[in-house]
Order: sequence, then C-alpha cells, then structure tokens
Amino acid sequence: MSKESPKDNPELEYQKWKLEVRRGALSLAILAVISAGQSYGYDIMKKLSETGYKALQVEPSTTYPLLRRLERRGMLEGHKVEKDGRTRRHYYITREGREYLERMVGSWQDLNNQLELLLKEADLL
Repeated sequence: MSKESPKDNPELEYQKWKLEVRRGALSLAILAVISAGQSYGYDIMKKLSETGYKALQVEPSTTYPLLRRLERRGMLEGHKVEKDGRTRRHYYITREGREYLERMVGSWQDLNNQLELLLKEADLL
C-alpha cells in the first residue's frame, strides 16, 4: 500500500500546512499569556478558548507537553502551588523567555507584514 501524496490529496497538504503554522503560533501564544502573569495549564487553555481565539484553542495533550518543552529550554519556570486541596504547576516566564518572546514577536510581525503585502500584490486580500 503506497502512501497518499499531497498531489493526490490537496486537503492532506492543507492540513499539514495548517498544523505546522499552528505549532509555531502556539508557542508564541502560550508565552504571551504567561508573560501577562504567572499561569497554569488549565488557565492557559481557558484563555485560548475565549471568543476571538478560536484558531488558538488547544487541548491538554498539546498544552502540557509544550509547557514542559518551554520549561526544559529555559523559557519558563514552574513551581507547584497548592490551593483548595489541589496542586497545580504555575509557570512564569524567565528573563531568557521574555527575550525569546520579544524576538518571536518581531519575527511574527515581519513575516505577517511581508505575507500580507505579497497577498495584496496577488489580489488575494
């Protein structure tokens, strides 16, 4: 059985592209949420599920591994907090994380501006 190629299935190619774009955007979104003040996984998911953030909605199976990866890379630090008999891991952004976030924002803005210009030139916007 051969693997279906994007040529045979344009929808498959679109879904792959959408997933790749979203992966990068979620790191930026999560760091942005935490930069406003320490937060924990469920709180981040709740914020990203608010009206206006539909494309950024995220499941626990994505959120928690991403938080751990950002913590391993030194962008975040976490600590356990007990409240009302529940233990949660609260995250805050590190100095390195804040610098990384600023660079991400600049790159995102440059990319977005250039793509918007290109799409306008192609009469797609």
